[in-house]
Amino acid sequence: MTGELTQDLKRAFFGWFYPVHYNLERWAYALQRISGIAVTAYFLAHIVETGNVVGGLSVWSVPSADFASAIWTATFHFLENPLFDTGLIVIGFMLSYHAINGIRLTLTEFGLLQGKPSRPDFPYEPKSFSKAQRAIFWLSVLFAAATAVYALNVFFGV
Repeated sequence: MTGELTQDLKRAFFGWFYPVHYNLERWAYALQRISGIAVTAYFLAHIVETGNVVGGLSVWSVPSADFASAIWTATFHFLENPLFDTGLIVIGFMLSYHAINGIRLTLTEFGLLQGKPSRPDFPYEPKSFSKAQRAIFWLSVLFAAATAVYALNVFFGV
């Protein structure tokens, strides 16, 4: 029973994040999920990092400003790393994609970008990803790439 459950969970998780035979609509959906998870993880890490920069609860109990300054300096020395800068570039890409694609999804949810329904004749191609949705999807990818290029220029001076 446990082996079957593990296999089912592995297949479900792998299916979520490996959209090889997907159409463009499924790619947009998979990238929206992945970017949402990444942005949420970054947000939580950012809260912890900001708490360390200001010193956390220990700053309020220690009257010395040198202690807070030492924590500030240590945190910034730790974060001055090309790996973290590259991560911020990826987060910039994912955040801008997630925001613009979220606007597309919100407009679709309100019925403003829905395609016209048609009879499902073979070969079936879904009409739910209308031309307007496709344009906004590519706009979100383009804007996210521009954000990544800008961040690359800011961090690495390319």
